[in-house]
Amino acid sequence: MNASLECLGRLRVGHNKGMPAPNKPCLLLAIICEIQAGHITSPRVAIDGRLIARYHDLYEAATENRSAANPQLPLWHLRNDRGPSGPLWSPEFTENLSALEAQLGQPKSFGQLRKRFTIARLDETLFEALRDEHASREACALLVSRYFSADPKAYEALHTYLTTALESGNYERHPEQLKGSVKEESQKYARSAAFRSLVLEAYDYRCAASRLRHITPDYRYLVEAAHLIPFAESQDDRPVNGIALTPNLHWAMDNHLIAPGPDLHWHLSPGIDGLIADNRWLCELDGRPLVLPRDPDLRPCREALAWRLEHLWR
Repeated sequence: MNASLECLGRLRVGHNKGMPAPNKPCLLLAIICEIQAGHITSPRVAIDGRLIARYHDLYEAATENRSAANPQLPLWHLRNDRGPSGPLWSPEFTENLSALEAQLGQPKSFGQLRKRFTIARLDETLFEALRDEHASREACALLVSRYFSADPKAYEALHTYLTTALESGNYERHPEQLKGSVKEESQKYARSAAFRSLVLEAYDYRCAASRLRHITPDYRYLVEAAHLIPFAESQDDRPVNGIALTPNLHWAMDNHLIAPGPDLHWHLSPGIDGLIADNRWLCELDGRPLVLPRDPDLRPCREALAWRLEHLWR
């Protein structure tokens, strides 16, 4: 095993009913996944929504209790652990708090923690090790074995999650590989996870039709990633073949009641009777412009939009 990873087996964790607390291991697993997905690219780790959502996913896999994740706890207390070349985790406190660091008590909420810092530095030697895919897999295996082996259910759930997450991360770094036939079931899950992540982030978790955006306190998203040309026909999981939609509008598009067109506007099926009050939620979309990703490279491709318009129910 890479010697730089040994610190991960010596975390100062609390215990509950004789079991190691999952907070710190889950945060480090989240950081590893985000490094391998290409989202964390330097030892300076941004405490952003994507990292915290990943932490909630892992905490839920480990405990089946997403609402108890309390991310402020590991984000705060991880600074008491040592890495291979110094502090494992060093918050970059806001200027007015840096001189008071030693006097600060545990933050009571995630919001309170973010008022203290929004960036923390991971031990540089550890970060460099975790950039390597093989070392990241070793690190995940060490964390899961060391802190979750006494709970077979949590151990298995985390193993399953991380197997998909690390493979999905490779696809996120190389989205051009998301087109083509899928040979193995694990590959299908990993590609689907990468498709969802890339599409939702491209649209900033906002519906491309209704413009609705909502993220719950435990980081669940209102929108879903929808294929424009269905995967069964296109074998295409690239983000340019996707769009973010609320579940009801995802259903409406998949049933060909609405369609985004190459003109970058929404179109309503001629079969929808606008005089029926229950159809108003669909009729209001007719002619509305699409919400598009800021990155032009992630916008829907013309071929996929044309396919949707051609298959509108008539």
